[in-house]
Amino acid sequence: MKSLLISLCLLFSLSISSVWAIDIRISDTRKSNFYMDALAWLLEKSGEEYKLVQTKHSVTSQGRKVLLVKQGELDLLYAGTSIELESELLPIRFPIVRGLIGQRIFIIHRNYQSSYDQVKNLNNLRAFLGVQGVGWGDKQVLEASGLNQVERLYDDIFENINSGSRYYFPRGVTEVFAEVRDREERLPNLAIEKNLLLTYKTAVFFFINPSNQALEAMLTQGFIKGYEDGSYEAFFYQHPLIKNALEQGNLSSRIKIDIPNPYLTPETQVIDDRYWHQN
Repeated sequence: MKSLLISLCLLFSLSISSVWAIDIRISDTRKSNFYMDALAWLLEKSGEEYKLVQTKHSVTSQGRKVLLVKQGELDLLYAGTSIELESELLPIRFPIVRGLIGQRIFIIHRNYQSSYDQVKNLNNLRAFLGVQGVGWGDKQVLEASGLNQVERLYDDIFENINSGSRYYFPRGVTEVFAEVRDREERLPNLAIEKNLLLTYKTAVFFFINPSNQALEAMLTQGFIKGYEDGSYEAFFYQHPLIKNALEQGNLSSRIKIDIPNPYLTPETQVIDDRYWHQN
Protein backbone atom coordinates (compact mmCIF):
# COMPACT_ATOMS: atom_id res chain seq x y z
CA MET A 1 0.00 0.00 0.00
CA LYS A 2 2.80 2.37 0.96
CA SER A 3 4.67 1.69 -2.28
CA LEU A 4 1.46 2.29 -4.23
CA LEU A 5 1.03 5.68 -2.56
CA ILE A 6 4.63 6.60 -3.36
CA SER A 7 4.15 5.60 -7.00
CA LEU A 8 0.96 7.65 -7.22
CA CYS A 9 2.71 10.66 -5.68
CA LEU A 10 5.56 10.39 -8.16
CA LEU A 11 3.13 10.07 -11.06
CA PHE A 12 1.19 13.09 -9.83
CA SER A 13 4.40 15.07 -9.45
CA LEU A 14 5.51 14.23 -12.97
CA SER A 15 2.12 15.15 -14.41
CA ILE A 16 2.15 18.50 -12.61
CA SER A 17 5.69 19.13 -13.87
CA SER A 18 4.68 18.43 -17.46
CA VAL A 19 1.65 20.72 -17.14
CA TRP A 20 3.89 23.58 -16.08
CA ALA A 21 6.57 22.97 -18.72
CA ILE A 22 6.78 25.94 -21.07
CA ASP A 23 6.42 25.27 -24.79
CA ILE A 24 8.96 27.34 -26.74
CA ARG A 25 8.10 27.56 -30.42
CA ILE A 26 11.03 27.77 -32.83
CA SER A 27 11.55 27.56 -36.59
CA ASP A 28 15.22 26.51 -36.65
CA THR A 29 16.80 23.09 -36.45
CA ARG A 30 19.85 22.22 -34.35
CA LYS A 31 21.83 20.78 -37.26
CA SER A 32 25.15 22.68 -37.46
CA ASN A 33 23.47 25.46 -35.51
CA PHE A 34 25.27 26.72 -32.44
CA TYR A 35 22.47 29.14 -31.59
CA MET A 36 19.93 26.37 -31.12
CA ASP A 37 22.41 24.31 -29.12
CA ALA A 38 23.04 27.38 -26.94
CA LEU A 39 19.30 27.91 -26.51
CA ALA A 40 18.82 24.35 -25.23
CA TRP A 41 21.87 24.72 -22.95
CA LEU A 42 20.61 28.00 -21.46
CA LEU A 43 17.11 26.66 -20.86
CA GLU A 44 18.56 23.63 -19.08
CA LYS A 45 20.81 25.90 -17.03
CA SER A 46 17.83 28.01 -15.96
CA GLY A 47 16.45 24.97 -14.12
CA GLU A 48 12.94 25.51 -15.48
CA GLU A 49 10.82 22.94 -17.30
CA TYR A 50 10.50 23.55 -21.02
CA LYS A 51 9.83 21.88 -24.36
CA LEU A 52 11.16 23.07 -27.73
CA VAL A 53 8.41 22.90 -30.33
CA GLN A 54 9.45 22.90 -33.99
CA THR A 55 6.86 24.85 -35.97
CA LYS A 56 5.98 24.35 -39.62
CA HIS A 57 6.41 28.00 -40.55
CA SER A 58 8.37 28.49 -43.76
CA VAL A 59 10.45 31.53 -42.80
CA THR A 60 12.20 33.13 -45.75
CA SER A 61 13.38 36.41 -44.23
CA GLN A 62 14.24 37.95 -40.91
CA GLY A 63 11.38 40.42 -41.32
CA ARG A 64 8.92 37.55 -41.58
CA LYS A 65 10.35 35.93 -38.46
CA VAL A 66 10.12 39.21 -36.53
CA LEU A 67 6.46 39.45 -37.50
CA LEU A 68 5.78 35.90 -36.30
CA VAL A 69 7.39 36.66 -32.93
CA LYS A 70 5.36 39.86 -32.61
CA GLN A 71 2.18 37.92 -33.44
CA GLY A 72 3.02 35.23 -30.91
CA GLU A 73 3.37 32.42 -33.45
CA LEU A 74 7.09 32.02 -32.71
CA ASP A 75 8.61 32.59 -29.29
CA LEU A 76 12.04 33.78 -30.27
CA LEU A 77 14.58 34.40 -32.98
CA TYR A 78 18.30 34.98 -32.93
CA ALA A 79 19.73 37.80 -35.04
CA GLY A 80 22.48 40.33 -35.35
CA THR A 81 21.31 43.29 -33.34
CA SER A 82 20.23 46.63 -34.78
CA ILE A 83 18.52 49.78 -33.57
CA GLU A 84 15.33 48.80 -35.43
CA LEU A 85 15.25 45.24 -34.13
CA GLU A 86 15.82 46.31 -30.53
CA SER A 87 12.89 48.72 -30.87
CA GLU A 88 10.54 46.01 -32.17
CA LEU A 89 11.41 43.07 -29.91
CA LEU A 90 13.03 42.51 -26.54
CA PRO A 91 16.72 41.55 -26.75
CA ILE A 92 18.21 39.19 -24.19
CA ARG A 93 21.29 41.33 -23.95
CA PHE A 94 24.03 38.69 -23.72
CA PRO A 95 26.09 38.19 -26.93
CA ILE A 96 25.40 34.52 -27.75
CA VAL A 97 28.69 34.00 -29.60
CA ARG A 98 30.60 36.54 -27.49
CA GLY A 99 30.90 39.02 -30.37
CA LEU A 100 32.67 36.60 -32.71
CA ILE A 101 29.88 37.23 -35.20
CA GLY A 102 31.71 40.50 -35.95
CA GLN A 103 34.81 38.58 -37.09
CA ARG A 104 33.79 38.13 -40.72
CA ILE A 105 35.22 35.70 -43.29
CA PHE A 106 33.85 35.67 -46.83
CA ILE A 107 32.11 32.96 -48.81
CA ILE A 108 32.96 33.37 -52.51
CA HIS A 109 32.94 31.39 -55.74
CA ARG A 110 36.04 29.23 -55.81
CA ASN A 111 37.23 30.67 -59.14
CA TYR A 112 37.50 34.22 -57.79
CA GLN A 113 40.12 33.83 -55.05
CA SER A 114 42.79 35.48 -57.21
CA SER A 115 40.71 38.68 -57.34
CA TYR A 116 40.54 38.83 -53.54
CA ASP A 117 44.29 38.21 -53.32
CA GLN A 118 44.66 41.82 -54.47
CA VAL A 119 42.68 43.22 -51.50
CA LYS A 120 44.97 44.73 -48.86
CA ASN A 121 42.75 47.37 -47.21
CA LEU A 122 39.27 48.83 -46.93
CA ASN A 123 39.61 50.94 -50.06
CA ASN A 124 40.49 47.86 -52.14
CA LEU A 125 37.45 46.00 -50.77
CA ARG A 126 35.14 48.84 -51.82
CA ALA A 127 35.59 47.72 -55.44
CA PHE A 128 33.72 44.46 -54.68
CA LEU A 129 30.03 43.82 -54.07
CA GLY A 130 28.87 42.12 -50.89
CA VAL A 131 25.58 40.34 -50.27
CA GLN A 132 23.38 40.19 -47.16
CA GLY A 133 20.19 38.45 -46.18
CA VAL A 134 16.95 40.37 -46.56
CA GLY A 135 16.44 42.73 -43.63
CA TRP A 136 19.79 42.05 -41.94
CA GLY A 137 21.19 44.95 -39.93
CA ASP A 138 24.75 44.22 -41.07
CA LYS A 139 23.97 45.72 -44.46
CA GLN A 140 23.83 49.26 -43.13
CA VAL A 141 26.96 48.73 -41.01
CA LEU A 142 29.03 47.80 -44.06
CA GLU A 143 27.45 50.48 -46.22
CA ALA A 144 28.40 53.11 -43.61
CA SER A 145 32.04 52.33 -44.49
CA GLY A 146 31.43 52.55 -48.23
CA LEU A 147 31.07 48.82 -48.84
CA ASN A 148 28.30 48.28 -51.39
CA GLN A 149 25.85 45.50 -50.47
CA VAL A 150 22.80 43.88 -52.04
CA GLU A 151 20.05 41.85 -50.37
CA ARG A 152 19.01 38.34 -51.29
CA LEU A 153 17.07 35.60 -49.52
CA TYR A 154 19.47 33.61 -47.34
CA ASP A 155 19.25 30.28 -49.19
CA ASP A 156 19.38 32.01 -52.57
CA ILE A 157 22.72 33.64 -51.69
CA PHE A 158 24.53 30.31 -51.70
CA GLU A 159 22.84 29.28 -54.95
CA ASN A 160 23.76 32.60 -56.58
CA ILE A 161 27.42 32.40 -55.60
CA ASN A 162 27.67 28.77 -56.64
CA SER A 163 26.20 29.68 -60.05
CA GLY A 164 28.88 32.30 -60.65
CA SER A 165 27.80 35.54 -58.96
CA ARG A 166 30.84 37.58 -57.92
CA TYR A 167 29.42 38.52 -54.50
CA TYR A 168 31.31 38.07 -51.29
CA PHE A 169 29.11 36.90 -48.41
CA PRO A 170 30.58 38.07 -45.07
CA ARG A 171 29.88 35.45 -42.41
CA GLY A 172 30.87 35.23 -38.77
CA VAL A 173 33.80 32.93 -38.11
CA THR A 174 31.46 30.77 -36.02
CA GLU A 175 29.14 30.24 -39.02
CA VAL A 176 31.15 30.19 -42.21
CA PHE A 177 32.81 26.77 -42.11
CA ALA A 178 29.64 24.86 -41.22
CA GLU A 179 27.64 26.72 -43.87
CA VAL A 180 30.04 25.74 -46.64
CA ARG A 181 30.54 22.20 -45.34
CA ASP A 182 26.79 21.53 -45.16
CA ARG A 183 26.45 22.47 -48.85
CA GLU A 184 29.69 21.15 -50.37
CA GLU A 185 28.09 18.21 -52.20
CA ARG A 186 25.19 20.17 -53.63
CA LEU A 187 27.02 23.48 -54.20
CA PRO A 188 30.64 22.53 -54.97
CA ASN A 189 31.71 25.99 -56.18
CA LEU A 190 31.36 27.61 -52.76
CA ALA A 191 34.70 28.49 -51.20
CA ILE A 192 36.00 30.26 -48.12
CA GLU A 193 38.14 33.27 -48.98
CA LYS A 194 41.67 32.63 -47.72
CA ASN A 195 43.19 35.95 -46.64
CA LEU A 196 40.75 38.57 -45.36
CA LEU A 197 39.05 39.27 -42.02
CA LEU A 198 36.47 42.05 -41.85
CA THR A 199 35.83 43.06 -38.25
CA TYR A 200 33.36 45.29 -36.42
CA LYS A 201 31.70 45.24 -33.02
CA THR A 202 28.31 43.58 -33.06
CA ALA A 203 26.34 40.91 -31.27
CA VAL A 204 23.78 38.23 -31.95
CA PHE A 205 21.03 38.22 -29.32
CA PHE A 206 17.97 36.13 -28.73
CA PHE A 207 14.95 38.37 -29.37
CA ILE A 208 11.54 37.66 -27.88
CA ASN A 209 8.11 39.22 -27.62
CA PRO A 210 8.29 41.88 -24.85
CA SER A 211 5.26 40.30 -23.16
CA ASN A 212 6.96 36.91 -22.76
CA GLN A 213 8.28 37.47 -19.24
CA ALA A 214 8.68 33.77 -18.48
CA LEU A 215 11.04 33.19 -21.41
CA GLU A 216 12.92 36.40 -20.63
CA ALA A 217 13.52 35.18 -17.08
CA MET A 218 14.63 31.72 -18.20
CA LEU A 219 17.16 32.93 -20.74
CA THR A 220 18.51 35.66 -18.49
CA GLN A 221 18.87 33.23 -15.62
CA GLY A 222 20.62 30.72 -17.87
CA PHE A 223 23.20 33.28 -18.94
CA ILE A 224 23.74 34.63 -15.41
CA LYS A 225 24.22 31.18 -13.91
CA GLY A 226 26.46 30.15 -16.79
CA TYR A 227 28.77 33.13 -16.38
CA GLU A 228 28.81 33.01 -12.58
CA ASP A 229 30.20 29.46 -12.51
CA GLY A 230 32.17 29.69 -15.78
CA SER A 231 30.17 26.93 -17.45
CA TYR A 232 28.89 29.01 -20.37
CA GLU A 233 32.40 29.91 -21.51
CA ALA A 234 33.43 26.26 -21.14
CA PHE A 235 30.40 25.16 -23.19
CA PHE A 236 31.11 27.87 -25.77
CA TYR A 237 34.79 27.23 -26.40
CA GLN A 238 34.45 23.45 -26.24
CA HIS A 239 31.50 23.32 -28.64
CA PRO A 240 32.71 21.63 -31.87
CA LEU A 241 31.40 24.39 -34.15
CA ILE A 242 33.16 27.11 -32.16
CA LYS A 243 36.34 25.16 -31.49
CA ASN A 244 36.72 24.07 -35.10
CA ALA A 245 35.89 27.54 -36.43
CA LEU A 246 38.57 29.22 -34.34
CA GLU A 247 41.11 26.58 -35.35
CA GLN A 248 40.24 26.76 -39.04
CA GLY A 249 39.83 30.52 -39.14
CA ASN A 250 43.51 31.36 -38.61
CA LEU A 251 42.35 34.83 -37.57
CA SER A 252 45.80 36.08 -36.59
CA SER A 253 47.24 35.34 -40.06
CA ARG A 254 44.53 37.15 -42.03
CA ILE A 255 44.59 40.74 -43.29
CA LYS A 256 42.37 42.56 -40.80
CA ILE A 257 40.04 45.25 -42.11
CA ASP A 258 38.42 46.94 -39.14
CA ILE A 259 35.35 49.15 -39.58
CA PRO A 260 33.20 51.03 -37.05
CA ASN A 261 29.62 50.13 -36.20
CA PRO A 262 27.65 53.36 -35.83
CA TYR A 263 24.40 51.44 -35.31
CA LEU A 264 24.99 49.86 -31.91
CA THR A 265 22.50 51.08 -29.32
CA PRO A 266 23.91 52.67 -26.15
CA GLU A 267 22.65 49.67 -24.16
CA THR A 268 24.63 47.25 -26.33
CA GLN A 269 27.74 49.45 -26.37
CA VAL A 270 28.08 49.25 -22.58
CA ILE A 271 27.80 45.45 -22.23
CA ASP A 272 30.57 44.36 -19.87
CA ASP A 273 33.83 43.09 -21.41
CA ARG A 274 33.43 39.73 -19.69
CA TYR A 275 30.68 38.80 -22.16
CA TRP A 276 32.83 39.41 -25.27
CA HIS A 277 35.52 37.22 -26.81
CA GLN A 278 39.00 38.65 -26.24
CA ASN A 279 41.50 38.04 -29.05
